[in-house]
Amino acid sequence: MITFKTKTGYSVPIKEYDKIQNKNLTEIKENQLQIKDFGKLTAYYPEVIFKNISRTNEDGSIDLIIDPGAANELNTGFLPKRSYKALRIKKQMGLLGTEKWKYIETVQLFENEIVKDFYGSLPISDIEEILEMTIKKNIHYRDHAAAL
Repeated sequence: MITFKTKTGYSVPIKEYDKIQNKNLTEIKENQLQIKDFGKLTAYYPEVIFKNISRTNEDGSIDLIIDPGAANELNTGFLPKRSYKALRIKKQMGLLGTEKWKYIETVQLFENEIVKDFYGSLPISDIEEILEMTIKKNIHYRDHAAAL
């Protein structure tokens, strides 16, 4: 689960927020106690903030931009910003035949290259895995994110 630090507290995925909220309501009902700092907790929708675009390079690596604005506007041919940071990643075989994501580098890409070459996207579950991996390796792609 990826948690974001906000100005007033923390933001968690909506499903996790729902579980915490139900637990809080049960505690209030049964014990007249509230979870401390519950008011500082907010929710986000992973399918919205983890919208992404990608391209596959000749060497099999993937350039990935996790940005809802870029993902939403790509088909128009004009992006909200002139350039974006992209994660260059690759899937590799892990222990016991499992696949895992490997970070290669962070690259700066400009609007014209993105509009021309980016046409794919990765599933939200892969995006969460990739972001957790970058957080654990202390790679700062998304600000104020923490993997729990």
